[in-house]
Amino acid sequence: MIRLKIVSGSRRGTTVGFGREPVRVGRGASAELRFDGALDATVSTHHAQIVFERGAYHLVDTGSKNGTLLNGRKITSKHELKSGDRLCFGFPGGPEADVEIDAVEVAAAASGGTSADAEADTVALAPREAQPVYDARQDAERMAAALKVGVNDTGSFRVADEAARKVAERRAKAGGERSGDTVFLLAEAMNQVTEAVRTRTARKWVRVVAGVGAVALVVIGVLATVVFFQQREIDRLVDAKAGIDRQIQALQERMQSETDSARLEAMEDSLLTLTGSAQTTLKALQRKDEARAAQLAVAGGDELDREIRKILAKFNASTYAIPPIFRERLQFHIDALATAGNRKVMYGRKQRYWPVIMREFAALGLPEEMAHIAWVESGFDPEAQSPAGATGLWQMTTTTAQSLGLTVSGGVDERLDPEKQTKAAATYLARLLSEFGEDSFMLVLASYNRGENGVRRALRQVAQDPGGFRKDKRDFWHLYRLKLLPEETREYVPRVLAAAIVSSNAQKYGLGN
Repeated sequence: MIRLKIVSGSRRGTTVGFGREPVRVGRGASAELRFDGALDATVSTHHAQIVFERGAYHLVDTGSKNGTLLNGRKITSKHELKSGDRLCFGFPGGPEADVEIDAVEVAAAASGGTSADAEADTVALAPREAQPVYDARQDAERMAAALKVGVNDTGSFRVADEAARKVAERRAKAGGERSGDTVFLLAEAMNQVTEAVRTRTARKWVRVVAGVGAVALVVIGVLATVVFFQQREIDRLVDAKAGIDRQIQALQERMQSETDSARLEAMEDSLLTLTGSAQTTLKALQRKDEARAAQLAVAGGDELDREIRKILAKFNASTYAIPPIFRERLQFHIDALATAGNRKVMYGRKQRYWPVIMREFAALGLPEEMAHIAWVESGFDPEAQSPAGATGLWQMTTTTAQSLGLTVSGGVDERLDPEKQTKAAATYLARLLSEFGEDSFMLVLASYNRGENGVRRALRQVAQDPGGFRKDKRDFWHLYRLKLLPEETREYVPRVLAAAIVSSNAQKYGLGN
């Protein structure tokens, strides 16, 4: 009678149907509409519920963390559903579903049709992806073995076996996941052993010592079991993150060769979902093992990755997954600079003008990495001229220079004055940072090459898409992956960063004396 066509998320492309019974939505094992715990991280364990009341279906948010959206608006109470409605479970980037309601069947139900009639027409729940079969017996044996460590009392053995069996049964009912009852069942087992010890002490005092020892050993067993489960959960989270990282890598590699804009947009949405899942998994791991989480904090982790992230962190512009093609081009430009025959000459000019540049940049709070625009533009040559007429250390056209207060007329060209042109360039960069925001500094670098109007046009194009106002769709990485910037600009940004990396590691790249 109600069907949900899943249009995004881990169950994208499936259709699920239900009768008049309540439908729980979430990541928990008890949910009738269950989403993947790793891939759909915005969905809460018990996220929402669909109920049939007074002849209509209603949607209720059951205290989810990231909210439930109905036609783009967050709901705060019970809302009636209609065919054509769009649901989103978790914002931003949560899985979405379109609603289809059979009006004839609903009318029949409202007029007194039986639940059996309704259930007969209910579309079967779409099959989930195959999951490893949970072996309750094997799990119970492992738990019992952990409980029996160091215990010699046969009565305690029986209690351990029974407790392990109960835990495994509960887990089997929860689909092989933690049922939440483990600690309570083990505590019950401890109480049983304790009661047995008290009974024996009424007959013979000497058994108290053995009995207390048995209780202590069961306590140790309980702790061992807790550690066992915790380590297994840590391993599961590590494996889950590794799997998501592989999916991210493969997806980004496909995006490199994709040219169709619609497919790129769909891939980008999938990428945002995957990175959200990876970060959620990492946070869950951090709560259980901070050291392990720190080791896996980023996708990648080689020397080049660390160099990029060090720069991004200065601008609050960190990203989870750097596009592989960006890394490739960055490495290419680093190698080119490190082997250029005139690299020492350019580095010598940099040393000469660097104090002036740093004074002007510091006055406006600009970080030094952005000053390497001058390396890319002119090789720090204040007399450089391009075929298009751009002149000076910062390669400004006449129009740009005059708009920034420099005199370029008659026999006077202040672009040739390194100090005056640097002051104008710093003002221009600070103005762009104010417009785009500190965390969009790479858009500022792109603007220096493309022109700020070109970048604004790209952002206006993004703004026309659903959710185009969101921060993650208005940053450099989004424009880069969707190829919304010209090829020259896509190359320009890694060139500037390459210059910053080479310059800050002068000895390593053979720039020192």
